[in-house]
Amino acid sequence: MTKSKTRPSARAKGRRLPKTANEWVFWFRRKGGHILMSILRYALILSIGFIILMPILQMISKSFMSPEEVGSPVSTWVPSAFSIEHLFVAFHLLDYPASLAYTLATTALQVLLQILSAAITGYSFARLRSKKLQKLFAVVILTIVVPPSVLMLPQYLFFRNFDIFGIIKLITGSSINLLGNPVALYMLDFFGMGLKGGLYIFIFRQFFRGLPRELEEAAHMDGCSFLGTLFKIILPNAVPGIITVGVLSFVWNWNDTYYTNLFVANKLNLMVKLNSSSAGMDNALWAIHKNVPGDFYFEHTNILYQASILTASSLLVILPLIVLYMFIQKRFVESASNAGIVG
Repeated sequence: MTKSKTRPSARAKGRRLPKTANEWVFWFRRKGGHILMSILRYALILSIGFIILMPILQMISKSFMSPEEVGSPVSTWVPSAFSIEHLFVAFHLLDYPASLAYTLATTALQVLLQILSAAITGYSFARLRSKKLQKLFAVVILTIVVPPSVLMLPQYLFFRNFDIFGIIKLITGSSINLLGNPVALYMLDFFGMGLKGGLYIFIFRQFFRGLPRELEEAAHMDGCSFLGTLFKIILPNAVPGIITVGVLSFVWNWNDTYYTNLFVANKLNLMVKLNSSSAGMDNALWAIHKNVPGDFYFEHTNILYQASILTASSLLVILPLIVLYMFIQKRFVESASNAGIVG
């Protein structure tokens, strides 16, 4: 009984490596370009990823490096001796628990106000079709490219002598100074003039234009008003847009220094605390020297030591953003892709 020979499939033949020189030449001509492009693609991704992550990796390295090793010509990215002194001092320098709680609360309120105002405005631009409204939308788009510093003087004068059509001055006898008061910041967010407010309106407007009008028509037949349709029908179906705007708003408001320095006088804000500490690091470190254990290095007048404490403080400030991104990375990417641009 003869054994039947199994022929290799066409797929197996395609995977067979060339043996002769001519076969190698043919193979490189056919697949060499794809291999070269794959190598270049991965090299580009790794290079860009390293450039983006390098500052964070350096911050982590310096934060866990012993004070004696900082500035050493033989020091590497990986500390030879790990130490938490820099993080410990930075933790007390920022008064981290209280500052973190205050900053989280104020930033969350800003995010809610910006989502609310941007959703209402974006829905109006998406559904109310009129030439005047479209011209107004063009002005909203223009605010995206206008830097906040351009509006510094008008906003300063407006909130320095805040009044509502002369009513406040008529009742109290004088206008109100809202500089250094977070109420001014919340007012800007609520009326769509906060940080990146025009961008959030644009995102919501484009997302709402992608929703089918049949949802609203059915709601109107059931007696829903314009705002009732928005809050009961549209917003529950706009979760991707809400997540996208919420994450962007949280990150930008958390990292903001312009509005916080102008309208937030409370030094419990993490960015205000970080800026004030970096401006006078020597005095700031000496103010907390009683909380530092005696066996620590703690050379508060040493410039390199001050720089390491500032690096550790910056790491603690951005730590909530890193944790936030780790938890919602997948959902944010999906939401950003679903909140697509509709012409």
